[in-house]
Amino acid sequence: MKNNRKHQSGFTLIELIIVIAIIGIMAAVAVPKFFDLTTTAHNANKNAVIGNIKTGLNNYASNQLATNGTKSFPATASLTLESILDEVPDGWSYVGGTGILTYSGDNSTWLYTSPVGGDASKYTLVAQ
Repeated sequence: MKNNRKHQSGFTLIELIIVIAIIGIMAAVAVPKFFDLTTTAHNANKNAVIGNIKTGLNNYASNQLATNGTKSFPATASLTLESILDEVPDGWSYVGGTGILTYSGDNSTWLYTSPVGGDASKYTLVAQ
């Protein structure tokens, strides 16, 4: 007897399930890596801006040394990011008079202090 069924091409159900499982495994591996990259990017941004702030503070102190003959950093109460940087980076803000810098990318804060009446040739910038 001759088989009258036509030859049908396509994928079987088991083949489709295997492909979907492989795609699921690949996604399970890739998605956490993506979130790690986002965190890494935020940290790199923070480190770059903090480096720029430190450079700006050192330039400010150098200008004070050249102008007044005394190396001094801005007092905590008088610091503004605009006074030490050409432009304020996106996501960063400074609450004047408090010494607190904030980065909205991950809600981190930094504390800047330089004594008003003490040794103004030093400053502290620490993460909180």
